[in-house]
Amino acid sequence: MESAAWIGLFAAGCCEILATTCVKFSDGFRKAKWLAGFILTMSGSIFLMSNAVKVIPIGSAYAVWTGIGAAGTAAVGMIAFEESKKVVRIACLMLILAGVIGLRLSAAG
Repeated sequence: MESAAWIGLFAAGCCEILATTCVKFSDGFRKAKWLAGFILTMSGSIFLMSNAVKVIPIGSAYAVWTGIGAAGTAAVGMIAFEESKKVVRIACLMLILAGVIGLRLSAAG
């Protein structure tokens, strides 16, 4: 049950990445298909996280959810939108991921 909650939380974070990417393409929510994509993916993200917090403490779940969303969205920006790939930026993203992994490992057993 706990593993399923963590998988769901990871999926929620991935939906968060998709939602923010839809915001980028929506042109201020003026493009209907991207607005629809945002609504669907953000709804999925909230739904998945709400199920995960039935098992995972809310503080850990929220930190992991936002960490995945923030680091993943920054990675999408670097890959798809030619945002800065400075070493210090990548190192900071790795620190976020280390925190996410640490929270997961500290919840085990």
